[in-house]
Amino acid sequence: MGEARIGIVGGGPAGLAAAIEAAELGLRVDLFERNRVGDHVRCGEGFVDTMHRLEQPGAGVRFRVEEVLVQVEQEYRIRCKGIRIWMIDRAEWQRSLAEQARSAGACLYENTRIDSRLWQDLQRDYNWVIDASGAPSRTSLQHGFRDYYRKYSAYTAQYVMEGDFSRLGERLKFVLFPHYEGYYWIFPKGLDAQGRSIANVGIGLFRRDCANSWGNRLWMDLDRLNNREGIEGRVLRRHGGIVPIRLLEQLEYGNVLLVGDAAGCASPLHGGGIDTSFSVGRLAARWIAGREGRLPDGQFNAGKSFSAAVGDLLWPKLRVEEKICDLWSKLDRPALDAVASLATKDCRQVRPWGALPCCWLLLRHTAAGYHFWRGLTRGRW
Repeated sequence: MGEARIGIVGGGPAGLAAAIEAAELGLRVDLFERNRVGDHVRCGEGFVDTMHRLEQPGAGVRFRVEEVLVQVEQEYRIRCKGIRIWMIDRAEWQRSLAEQARSAGACLYENTRIDSRLWQDLQRDYNWVIDASGAPSRTSLQHGFRDYYRKYSAYTAQYVMEGDFSRLGERLKFVLFPHYEGYYWIFPKGLDAQGRSIANVGIGLFRRDCANSWGNRLWMDLDRLNNREGIEGRVLRRHGGIVPIRLLEQLEYGNVLLVGDAAGCASPLHGGGIDTSFSVGRLAARWIAGREGRLPDGQFNAGKSFSAAVGDLLWPKLRVEEKICDLWSKLDRPALDAVASLATKDCRQVRPWGALPCCWLLLRHTAAGYHFWRGLTRGRW
């Protein structure tokens, strides 16, 4: 049996997960990253394992999140018992994954940009190519669906700030906007290598009509919210972009498989996607290994497409989250505030009259709420 060669484009969580899994299964792996692995990280760096499929991050952990603050009109506390969530330094974590991939036998080529010519060469020279290049993906540029990502994405803007975030301690804070517009976040990271107290402070918009009308105002709105929250300090870095929040129906193009943001793996509810991207990256490696006869009988369904395999993995969770998004889209600020107080069982602040206009709507979504909490705390979607 000839040795199957896999080329992976992108050194984010999905690409690194695929590289580690494929190398450990005995496949020949080359991973190409346009920068250094861990550079140009653009996310809040909250690592939430919503499916209970991953191990605790082996490097870069700043703290295990035991409580989060959720604010609409009032502020509510949610104990994270059963919720697997950590605040991490994602650059440090990804570099540790890169070392793990190298130790398993994968070859990593950093500072290597894959242009259209090299992309064609990869598809010709490798048995399989895993596209973890983000959004827009290399595959979308080749096959003409680049606009899909803009249509089905959240828009984000974030500062990495130096300041005094001691009042939060080891807690994350979210400020929810009504009608599924999005949310604002403050994620403290503790002290960095220079001894500075830093946090990721950002805003994400989900509804397309909001994103289109607010797109040029994202940074202004972020500054306004920072002022309202009393956030003061020095901006160390700023970055933003799109986060694809709708899974593509087609994830195979010839010998190319899409994973991570290229596949639209992020949550439609909160925009996080580290756990889903990592899981789909692993799945891609195992799917290829099964096709190449590297898995024992019974561990691979030879008749199932990669798109179908990813759907089996993610759709139970995504369907529940989409129902919660539908409820969120119908709630104004008083109703959302009342729902937050009821969901957190904060009896001191319960305002049931705020929920009265949408009681029937809440009853219709009771099952979705139950399934969401069960999935988040137990991994049973």
